[in-house]
Amino acid sequence: MYLNTMKTILLKVADKIPQELDLIKESEGLGNRTSTFTFLIKYYFLTKKNSLDASIDTFEKLLGKIDTIKLKSPKQQLKDI
Repeated sequence: MYLNTMKTILLKVADKIPQELDLIKESEGLGNRTSTFTFLIKYYFLTKKNSLDASIDTFEKLLGKIDTIKLKSPKQQLKDI
């Protein structure tokens, strides 16, 4: 038998936060604030984790394209500033 256990989290937040949760709930068609909060956590992990991974991949590709032999020293690069 599968038991679905749920934890209760109590948060003290500014008055504006419940209003913002309700706006998100309405715009996303979610059932209640709990589902809205869960949605926001999942959204964060989907967007931030993938964004970070994509950014790391992009920087690694860019670093591979830099010709360090032709690169001026940091002192020379900052000389005009």
